Amino acid sequence: MNKILGRSISIIFLLCLFSCRRSSSHLDHNNLLDTSFKLSDSLWLHPKLKPDTANQYIYDFMQEVIRNQHLDLSFGLSEEPEPNCDLSQNDSVFLKTLLKENTATQNKNNDPFYVSPISMGELPKCLTTDDINHMLTQKKTLNAFTWSIRRLGFNSSNNANWYCFSIPLFSKDKSKAVMMIRNLCPGLCGTGWTVVFTKEKNKWTSTSSGTWIH
Repeated sequence: MNKILGRSISIIFLLCLFSCRRSSSHLDHNNLLDTSFKLSDSLWLHPKLKPDTANQYIYDFMQEVIRNQHLDLSFGLSEEPEPNCDLSQNDSVFLKTLLKENTATQNKNNDPFYVSPISMGELPKCLTTDDINHMLTQKKTLNAFTWSIRRLGFNSSNNANWYCFSIPLFSKDKSKAVMMIRNLCPGLCGTGWTVVFTKEKNKWTSTSSGTWIH
């Protein structure tokens, strides 16, 4: 009788031990899943892996660009931004062409009423060195930025005509912005232009460079 009782207790002990190990294994597996989930979350949120379309200030400004430049919302849009604000040179070189001229250079013969002329289609020299450095820093910060076609309201199914935009770069006080717009179609077809926007009295105005044809 004692032997039978002893065997029963041993069996019950072994069953409890097995059950505890199984529960512990199950919990460890759940913890592993939780860790993996958090890791995948952090990777998904990493700007290098998830393109940034969250910059609301840029999207608000682009509504002004669409109105100002009379862009056609029935056109498509390339999600990948243009790499520079000018087609022929990179931004670190191009933005320097918009650097404000030295006051002594502008004020010829010490004439206080002298105004430096701007020829038709020439972009204004309106940026300071601090503005240019600020713009180039913006560009590095937004290296993962992509355009959201839905948020801008363009037609994602139009493959016959589409726009390509560079990311607008803003001056330090956000009163100037520079960007490139391209209007493309299949093959060697389309036009493009660079625009300098200036904000005065809470209203944006623009000056475009000469339009080029592909």
